[in-house]
Amino acid sequence: MSNELIINLFRYYAKFAPKSVLEKLFIQPAASRFTGYDQLHAEAMALPAANELPDLDTFIVSINENFLSERIKNASKFILFVEYGAFSLDYTVPEGVTEQIAVSVAHNFSDTNNDSVNELLLMNKCFELLDTILQTMVADQNELDFCDGSLADPPIKVQAIDPASFYGCGGWVAIFKKTNTILA
Repeated sequence: MSNELIINLFRYYAKFAPKSVLEKLFIQPAASRFTGYDQLHAEAMALPAANELPDLDTFIVSINENFLSERIKNASKFILFVEYGAFSLDYTVPEGVTEQIAVSVAHNFSDTNNDSVNELLLMNKCFELLDTILQTMVADQNELDFCDGSLADPPIKVQAIDPASFYGCGGWVAIFKKTNTILA
């Protein structure tokens, strides 16, 4: 029954990023860190490696377009981007909090040294990585001790990412609702 909805998104999806990718996220100088920063860093570094996807070199949970743009421009491999959106809140019932979530896996679609066959291979790999994440979510949600709502309410919509609108990167995005419980 936590109201750390955005932080919990980071906590959950960080398990797919290699530790080297996670370590690069924590760059805030100690003097300007908000409460909980060091704890979140320790939690991320203590995640088991079982779900890490070694093809990922960038992990982003943000709605800041400038931050997103810079991180994507510096990516050389596959990108995992988690975007949160609107919330529907009903504090009087279990699972009364619904979040709109988008989880993307993308790769730079540089025209240099690429052709349409390479593009197909990149798109297929992006889909494989996203599918691995989605299947892990379903397995995690089906565990007996998972009782704080759902990770993804079906149906999950999956669509191609338009490189023109995603900083030259293509891939796939899964769009779904997530339910949580916060009782007043």
